[in-house]
Amino acid sequence: MLLFVLLNTANVLYILSYGVRDVLWLRLLAVIAMILLMPYYALQETPMYDCMAWQCVFLAINIYWIVKIFQERKPPTMSQSEQHLYQTVFKGCCTPRNMLQLVEKAKWKDASVGDSLIKRKTELDQLLLIQTGIVSVQVKGEELATLSSGNLVGEMSFMTQKPTVADVVATGPVKYLAWQRDDLEELFKTKLELKSAIHEIIGRDLIAKLTSQTPDADLSVSISI
Repeated sequence: MLLFVLLNTANVLYILSYGVRDVLWLRLLAVIAMILLMPYYALQETPMYDCMAWQCVFLAINIYWIVKIFQERKPPTMSQSEQHLYQTVFKGCCTPRNMLQLVEKAKWKDASVGDSLIKRKTELDQLLLIQTGIVSVQVKGEELATLSSGNLVGEMSFMTQKPTVADVVATGPVKYLAWQRDDLEELFKTKLELKSAIHEIIGRDLIAKLTSQTPDADLSVSISI
C-alpha cells in the first residue's frame, strides 16, 4: 500500500508541475516527486539502484537550478544613487538586477561648469545619462534646450550613428553615466532583454523631451543630439 501511495503521489506531483507556468514551482514539485520515488525504488523486492542513481542526478540538477532561481529573484542591494536611478529612469523597463547589469557596463563621469559632454558634428560612440546636474543644448552658442537628471544625451546620434547636430555643455557640476557602444553591443548578445530596456528608455526619453519643449523651441535639434 505504501509503495502504491508513493508512486501515485509522485505522478500526481509530476502532472501538477507540468501545469504551472512558474519554472520555480515546476522544479520544486518535480523535486518533491523525485524524493517520493526514492523509497519506492528502494523498497522493491529487488532494490532498483539504477533508477535511484538517475533520480539522484535529476535531483542534483533541479536543486542547482532552484538555488540559481532564488538567487536571481532575491532583490539586489543597491546604493542610494542606484535606487534613485531605478525609480526615475529604469522602473517599468527592467528589473533592478538588470539595471545593475547595465550600470556595471557604464562609467561614472563628472563634468564641471563649461565642460563639453558632446561636441557638434561628431560621430558619437557612447550613450550618456545624466544622474545629477543640468546641461545646455547649444547650436553656435545659442541655447535651445536644457537637460537634467534622468535625461539621456546623444541618444539619436547613438542610435542612427550619424554626426551630432548640437553641443552639450555643463552649466554646473554634472554627474553622468557613459556607455560605450561596443560594451553595450557585447552585453546585448547574451541579454536581449537589456537591449529592449535601453530602447524603451530611449523612446520614453524622446517623448518626455517632446512634451516638455516650449512652442518656439527648435525640436529638430533639441531632441536629436
